[in-house]
Amino acid sequence: MWDDSRKIYSYIRLSQEDGDVECGSDSESCSISSQRSCIRQFLAAHPELPDTCEEIVDDGYSGTNLERPGMQRLLQLVDAGEVGTIIVRDLSRFSRNYLEAGHYLEFVFPALDIRFISINDEFDSVVLGEETGGLELAIKNLMNQIYSRDISRKIKSVVDMKKYRGEYAFGAVPYGYRKGSEKNRIAVDEEAAKVVRQIFGWAAEGISITQIAKRLNEQNVKTPSAYLAAVRGRYKVRAFWGYESVRNILNNRIYTGDTEPFKSHVVKVGSNRVKLIPEELREVIPDTHEAIISREQYYLAKLAVKSVAPKYPQHRNLSPLQPYLVCGCCGNKLLKGKASNKTWRCASSRYSDALDCSGVLIDNDRISSVLLHAIQNQCDLLDAKLQRMQQERKSAKSEHELLLAEKKGCAAELEKAQGEKMLHYEAYVAGNLTKAEFAAKRQALTAKAEACKSQLCLIEQKLAETEAADSSRESLTPEVKRFLDFKGVSELTPELLKALVKRVTVFPENAVRIEWNFRDELAQQLLAEEIPQRHESAS
Repeated sequence: MWDDSRKIYSYIRLSQEDGDVECGSDSESCSISSQRSCIRQFLAAHPELPDTCEEIVDDGYSGTNLERPGMQRLLQLVDAGEVGTIIVRDLSRFSRNYLEAGHYLEFVFPALDIRFISINDEFDSVVLGEETGGLELAIKNLMNQIYSRDISRKIKSVVDMKKYRGEYAFGAVPYGYRKGSEKNRIAVDEEAAKVVRQIFGWAAEGISITQIAKRLNEQNVKTPSAYLAAVRGRYKVRAFWGYESVRNILNNRIYTGDTEPFKSHVVKVGSNRVKLIPEELREVIPDTHEAIISREQYYLAKLAVKSVAPKYPQHRNLSPLQPYLVCGCCGNKLLKGKASNKTWRCASSRYSDALDCSGVLIDNDRISSVLLHAIQNQCDLLDAKLQRMQQERKSAKSEHELLLAEKKGCAAELEKAQGEKMLHYEAYVAGNLTKAEFAAKRQALTAKAEACKSQLCLIEQKLAETEAADSSRESLTPEVKRFLDFKGVSELTPELLKALVKRVTVFPENAVRIEWNFRDELAQQLLAEEIPQRHESAS
């Protein structure tokens, strides 16, 4: 029978090489629909499973690694103990990486008692029992990985040939251009091209990137993302021009009509790591499309860009706080610049007077102290929570044992009443009891048996409640213990922040809001039940 205490999830993935969505012909890929239909048919044919399940989709992501939004969400649900069953159409949808797939199918899922079903591979962990597929499963995973590498190389060679022929095979069309009438060709988008020409013109006059961005904002020119969202949709919109948005345009050689086919290369198949090719070593294919500016304008602007110091520090000794501090007004990352600088600030106010970001600045020592104190408080709260959970488990164990003893005694009473009823019936048949006497005794024993049955139902209900509460406490214990490794910390480290902190939002007047990596309901429960006032510095 299906255990509804944990959910059933179907996982669907479409490779990034599929073209249905990218070309805009369908809202979602036919392959996604095919996988969904296959899973629905399987559920309909297996009555022990619910008719529907919660669906997680990764559309347009490679299976060579697990760095996919949907997959990461699924694995978080697995860690939280909320997953009972995972269904995929075939193993390659889950992962094409031999080691990763084997790790989860052979170790993680069996250890967490998660049922894994791959329909086309006829793999069902419940059917296999303690077996996990062994050599056959390992060979399938290995073949999936080999196939993925082979198809990736073939696709890359095809795309490379298109680039060498001067075709546009780089994904989204850049700001200033639109798709051409011929396939894999681009044409000038005159409205956006006017802005591009203006930017290069200002840069050639020696106007700084910051001042160019400020002029564009003062003239209410739509940002590239806002313009492309209005024209094409499905874009994350940035409301105002900034340093990077202007510099990216000035650094893009495509506006001269030339194409740089390879600006970077992937370190290895399935990896998200990309290595940039130095500009002087890049190939250039001239006159592949209509130019928006001349090459002379491009090189003049290039000189202007090179004369400006880099926006972000180039040294490797970045502060561990760098990835986590964001502006509470515009959402941009806070910057500190050089290691010797002591103040984090939002640079967005440089580009527009309409923003309130000028008030978003905080001393490095102050934010470090606030964050460290908040982490210490969280560890104290979690420690108190763990102590209480352990005490509750001891009490629950004693209560559970008492309930089991009571259940055993009640069952014995019920069995005794049933036995006495049979003895009285035999005495009645033998003539040792009158009909009236037998009826009276039977009525009394029946009432006693019904009372025992009612008592047994109540005991069973209490046992189920104590077991559910104990299971909930048990699922929280590893999460709590994981954070207690940081108890007593005296400095902020990258490892500490990565484990505990999701985001630190800074507002004007030094107001700070900290968002934690662990589940919100746990934090709220701790704050409500234990020390409500101790975490004010992090609110």
